[in-house]
Amino acid sequence: MAFSAYKTLELVQDKYPQIEVRNQKFIPNDLEEFVVKPSLIEEIDLNLLTYRSNEFYATENLVSPILRAAWRKYMKEINMWTHQAIKYDEDLSGTPDFMFTHLKKEQYEVMSYPIITTVEAKAENFVEGWAQCITQMLACQKLNTKPNVVIFGIVTTGKQWEFAKLEENTVTKNIVGCDIYGLPKLLAMLDYLLGEAKKQL
Repeated sequence: MAFSAYKTLELVQDKYPQIEVRNQKFIPNDLEEFVVKPSLIEEIDLNLLTYRSNEFYATENLVSPILRAAWRKYMKEINMWTHQAIKYDEDLSGTPDFMFTHLKKEQYEVMSYPIITTVEAKAENFVEGWAQCITQMLACQKLNTKPNVVIFGIVTTGKQWEFAKLEENTVTKNIVGCDIYGLPKLLAMLDYLLGEAKKQL
């Protein structure tokens, strides 16, 4: 089955019974707030004003600008991909909405491993979003040349954001999410994940 075939956590665990999912805080509370450029605030405000509950709208107009703002600090070491297909086998294949990977020699057009973060944007459906994101995280883990790399996962509606990490067979979902109305905090959480991911490169 491709990633999109997984609609619930039960389906994931039926196929991959070794996977344990737990809820626990792993992102610190005391993160320094991210300094948000006024141009990004203006762009997000405009896109919220004209918001449509449509995955493509949210992906292009909310998720992508926010991810790029967080990524800019790391773009010499980390590459950002949109809609790049990956395949480990027939069951772990498909196209994540966004991924972050190792960047070698500023070759932005070349996929380099390890894959460190995958992002799934869903229209108000976190249950399906997490089922698909966890299978994407599993594929990333198996594709990586470094088997001990922690894979981070994000599911977002554009407005609401949730975070997790995969270590060996354990998925830990951070019990605290964030919304787009707390943009400095949201970007600080994304900055933390990218910073932790960078340490593994």
